[in-house]
Formats: sequence, structure tokens, C-alpha cells
Amino acid sequence: MKSRRQWTRWALALWVLLAVIGPWAAPISFRAQDRGHAIAPPSAEHFMGTDEFGRDVYSRLLLATGLTSLLAVAMTLPALCLALLVGMGSAFSPTLAGLGRGAGEIARSLPWIFVLVAVRAALPLDASAMVIALVLVALFSVAAWPVAAWAFQGAARGLMEQDFVQASVALGATRFHVMRRHLWPNMRGLAGTYFALLLAAAIGAEVSLELVGLGLPQPWPTWGNMLDPLRDVTIATRCWWLFAPLLVLVPVLLGLTLAAHGSHDQSGQGGEGGGFAAEKARA
Repeated sequence: MKSRRQWTRWALALWVLLAVIGPWAAPISFRAQDRGHAIAPPSAEHFMGTDEFGRDVYSRLLLATGLTSLLAVAMTLPALCLALLVGMGSAFSPTLAGLGRGAGEIARSLPWIFVLVAVRAALPLDASAMVIALVLVALFSVAAWPVAAWAFQGAARGLMEQDFVQASVALGATRFHVMRRHLWPNMRGLAGTYFALLLAAAIGAEVSLELVGLGLPQPWPTWGNMLDPLRDVTIATRCWWLFAPLLVLVPVLLGLTLAAHGSHDQSGQGGEGGGFAAEKARA
């Protein structure tokens, strides 16, 4: 188990490093087109081949790793923060708990494929990358927060029933103090689990949303729009080098899933005990 966690951490650290330095290490501009070698297999000049416009797949993959990672984090953080606020706040307020449950049920029951198509139709065809990125962040945040919020709410309610929390409330501690000193230290492991799960979901969403034209516009490369040409069966069966984004995408999703399970195991085994130990130390 420990070895698996170490390998997962190393793999995710390598991904972060690639996302940070990759765009600066690209040997060729991601915009450069070599029309004489369009959809060409790997060669000495383009060792990962070229796409349908003659652009270097390797250079675009390096930049795509950074852009997709940045976009996924931007999509994940608002959803996680909203889930934490609703989840922990619901432990104090039955009214907020009811409102959060109702809003979550509405968000979960929306026909998102039709919402996405409608949003894409409402956007201009030449919408900028920034506009589309903001739309993706907003849509993912609205769609993804409910399940995490309900998990945080259950954990927060369980902690509110503990003696050290009830004693703190009886002594006049404010809600903010209880959240900061008692709830959050015991919920960090759970928050880490959902951060990894939501990040994996955001990456999957970015790839999938290319199908309805809601990915970043060309020529900006992401894992999603680099895989988009493979919807053509002829290209998918003959141009095997265009599957290159999967060399990064699959290990990243697997690593995030393993990291989520590892974070869950750690919080389940030591999160509550660590919280009680902290309370005793403060006392």
C-alpha cells in the first residue's frame, strides 16, 4: 500500500512538472504548419508525427498538457469550494441544509447534454478561448458540487456530535471558529479525496465536451481537441500516432483515482484520530 502511494505521488509530481515546463520545452511552435507533411507518421523531424494541418504532435502535446491541467484545476476549485461551504454550513443551519439539498437535486437532475448544446448555440462561433474557459468553469462548478457537498455535510454533522465540538460551542465558540479549528482539520482528507476525483472528472469533461464544440478553440491545443479528429474512423484506424495524448491522459486519470483512494484510506484510518489528538494538544 505504501509503495503504491509513493508511485502515485511520483507519477502525479511528474505530471505537474510536465504541465509546468512542457509548454516552454516545445521544440516547434504549436501554430506552425508543415502542409507538405500533413498527417505524417513519426519521422526524424516530427518524432510523434503531425496532425491534419501538418502541426507537430509532440509540441502540441506539451502545450496541451499544461492547458488542460490549468483548465481542469480552474474547473475543480470553484466546485470544491462551493461544496465545502454548503456542506459545512449545512451542519449549522437546517435551512441551508434544505436549500443545499434542493439546489443539489436540481443541479443533478438537469439534462446536461441539452444544456451544453444550448450554451454552445448561444455562444458566437468565434468566441475567444477565455470566454469558453469561463463557461466551462461555470458549467462544471454547477454540475459537480452536489455529491461532494453531501459527503461534506455528512462528515460535518458527525463531527458536530463529538464531545470536543459540543464543548467548544457551549463555551461560546463562533461558527467560523468551529469550522476553522474543529471541522476543517478533520475533513482535509475527505476534501483531498474529492479534489482528486473532481479533477479527474474535470479532465474527462474537457475531453468529452469537444464532442459538442465546447472545448478551447483552435489553434490552442488540449487533450480533448487533439483527440477530436479520431472521431473519423478512417483517421482513427490509420493514424495511430494521433492517439499520443492518451499516453498522458490515461496515466493521469489512473493516478488521480489511486490518489483519491489513498487520501480516503488515510483520512479513514487517521483523520479522526489526528483531529482528536490535535484537540487534546490544544487543551
